[in-house]
Amino acid sequence: MPAPRGKLTDLPEIGAYVLAHVVGIAWGILANPLIFRTLVTQGYREHLQMIAIAISIVVAVVVLLIFLGLRKVFAGAAAAPPPAAPPVPPPKFTDGPELAAYVLAHAAGIAWGATVTPLIFRSLIAQGHPPYSLALVGISMSLAVAVVVLLIFLFLRKAMAGPAAQKS
Repeated sequence: MPAPRGKLTDLPEIGAYVLAHVVGIAWGILANPLIFRTLVTQGYREHLQMIAIAISIVVAVVVLLIFLGLRKVFAGAAAAPPPAAPPVPPPKFTDGPELAAYVLAHAAGIAWGATVTPLIFRSLIAQGHPPYSLALVGISMSLAVAVVVLLIFLFLRKAMAGPAAQKS
């Protein structure tokens, strides 16, 4: 399960999130331009936004699976309970509220990417910014959105966990 009770998150979970999102951002930097260039040359210009949203959803699912796997690996084995204590149940891989928080947080990120990001790039292109500066802006925006999505995810997960899980 996520961070210890009463905490928003912990270092292993943040590390898992960062590494998983590095994979997602690397995909966006390396693969997306190739995909979209090919689609434009094949005449699919009108469908680019829908394809971008579909790719974003697939990447979000893959990043979720990487995140959950890395979080489990980084958490390692729990300390053995004292001899008189009852056995501690193994931590869950994930649960419904956590998945819902992840989906809602990433839906907000995808909505940003589908609405605000194109407006920003159109404005920068209209102002005559060179292509290399647009790549830096894109990477910077991806990093900023990943941080905001993390914060939304953590707060939604805590809010959706219910009162029993929020007690210290």
